[in-house]
Amino acid sequence: MVEKLLGTDAARSHAKVIEKTARQNPQAASIYTSIMSRHSFSSVASFNAVEFTIEENQIIGTGRAELPILAFPLTFHVTYPFKEPGFAFELRELRCRVSPNDGAYLVWTMPIPIHKARVTGEFRELKEHFIHVEIPLDRVRLATLERERKGGDLRLRFDFELLADELVEVKKIQVGFPSVVWGMKDHHRLEAKAHVVIPRTIWVQNVLPQTGYGKILIIELPAVPIERCAGLKAACDALIHAQELYKQGFYHDAVGKCRLALEPFFETVEKNMPEGEKRRVPVLKPSWEDRLGRATYIWLNGAFLALKKPTNEPHHLSNSPQFDQLDAQMLLAVTTAVVAYAVQVEVQPVTS
Repeated sequence: MVEKLLGTDAARSHAKVIEKTARQNPQAASIYTSIMSRHSFSSVASFNAVEFTIEENQIIGTGRAELPILAFPLTFHVTYPFKEPGFAFELRELRCRVSPNDGAYLVWTMPIPIHKARVTGEFRELKEHFIHVEIPLDRVRLATLERERKGGDLRLRFDFELLADELVEVKKIQVGFPSVVWGMKDHHRLEAKAHVVIPRTIWVQNVLPQTGYGKILIIELPAVPIERCAGLKAACDALIHAQELYKQGFYHDAVGKCRLALEPFFETVEKNMPEGEKRRVPVLKPSWEDRLGRATYIWLNGAFLALKKPTNEPHHLSNSPQFDQLDAQMLLAVTTAVVAYAVQVEVQPVTS
């Protein structure tokens, strides 16, 4: 299907993205198994003349960080809607409005012209006519879609408006190649709703990276052989697991693993609360004060506790807000930085 779209630069880009991803990761090639949904526009002369299909696995991201675009091919199937010959039905323009999870409209396209999509009494069926739909986004709208999917598949509703013309035969021309002069008879405005599910794998691999969303700044942290601080191996393993979950698009779960990375640094102590009762609360282990000094210990304790609260929510609060890609990026980066600092201190000799 993609090769029939190669008449435009956008379509070439679309095909190259899919080819490159499958070449770099052969296991990912299976995600391109067709997930096709077929839909119909409202009727013409009491007849469903226009149907269309969208392949969810062919949806890609393109553009750049300042102007991201959600793009996909759409295939029309047009049938002659009239009983008598002497007429023609021609598609002229397509428009689309997009809403996530059947909610309020988030974005709409510019009118998309449709060329050479006509059926007549002589040529009564147009089986495959391809167009390329591009939905312009921005950083705010893209972040909204990322939050709406909550770490899973993205569910969108496309509300299409199709403008078409009903033509009537005015004159046949027999000179040279036989042709027909058509006159305008009527305009039609057809509507269709399409519920589309973009698989999580497609969204994470083919949409977000191509739009520049969530691009990262690499910061180098001191590397320390883990065998020199065996007591903190659990923290490092949890961070590695968090990173893998992040790469797979499970951002909420990645944040939860950050909490597990902090566990080896805490112990529970009993404290007197302002309201007069006693409560067991987590604090940074007092042994760290001997290594760090009082001032640094207080700072690191505050940093760990600040991280512990949000990273604890995925474990205990079923109704907690879902962490999106940028949330997970920030918490994973800060947790890694703090743990790396603590590991570095752990292997340094204690001065007397």
